[in-house]
Amino acid sequence: MKFFVYAAYSLLSLAFCTQLIHARELHECIVVSQASNVTDMPDGLDEFEQRLWTANSGQIVRKGADTLLLLRVFSEAPGVMDSQQYTKITGILKGYAPSADKAPDVGSARLTSGGAGFAHKGDYWLSDAAAVELRQPHSHSSRMEVKVTAVGWNSYRKEHRPFDLRFTCQLREIPVDRLSAWQGGNGDLWLSFGPTK
Repeated sequence: MKFFVYAAYSLLSLAFCTQLIHARELHECIVVSQASNVTDMPDGLDEFEQRLWTANSGQIVRKGADTLLLLRVFSEAPGVMDSQQYTKITGILKGYAPSADKAPDVGSARLTSGGAGFAHKGDYWLSDAAAVELRQPHSHSSRMEVKVTAVGWNSYRKEHRPFDLRFTCQLREIPVDRLSAWQGGNGDLWLSFGPTK
């Protein structure tokens, strides 16, 4: 009996480790100049589209007068149902210049996070007061260490959740009209919660 228990445990452990090995997490750090984020819901959306739009509130970008920082984090374990998780943060960059000798400040940042397959149900966390810190390990470099802290509210679950994200990524500039729906472009709402493959 002990042998069968041990064998079952070993198989489960192997499967779990395999999942971890093949799990992937993607980070994007995008700078968009002459832009602003959209906060007003358009008319004519059905119930599901309204939930999707709210889940993406503050993350959709249009032409404007600010320079925005778009942080996009996506993770999944291939082959595992409903494992796709997204986190999107959009804030205003202050004092940004390409190849500057110090990291710019970020203000007015908003966060949304949840499971990509559950956004249409209204199951996601939102925060309109995310704190974003950028650290530049090497001067005149576009590579940044990113720290994001926030407390999100999930109206579906009626609960708060703290966020403490830390990762490193390369800043890259993309014009407003070249952004995908996932990045913040004004595209299909259903494609806003993960990068297209």
